[in-house]
Amino acid sequence: MEDKLKMVGIEKIKPYENNPRINDGAVESVANSIREFGFKVPIIVDKDFVIIAGHTRLKAAQRLGLKEVPVVIAD
Repeated sequence: MEDKLKMVGIEKIKPYENNPRINDGAVESVANSIREFGFKVPIIVDKDFVIIAGHTRLKAAQRLGLKEVPVVIAD
């Protein structure tokens, strides 16, 4: 199956409730990187928009007030 890159409203993305990583200390650095260089690595989600990889990027995007973020839908 083919992965699909698209822009998605940030409100559609759901954190994975069993995410084992707590990277809150990295959110500001990631936000600064997104601000300076743009959103270079998309958030990976499943078909239901649950995050597979990218929880810190989501938090950084929220901190920046972004309305949409790039995602890859892995199915």
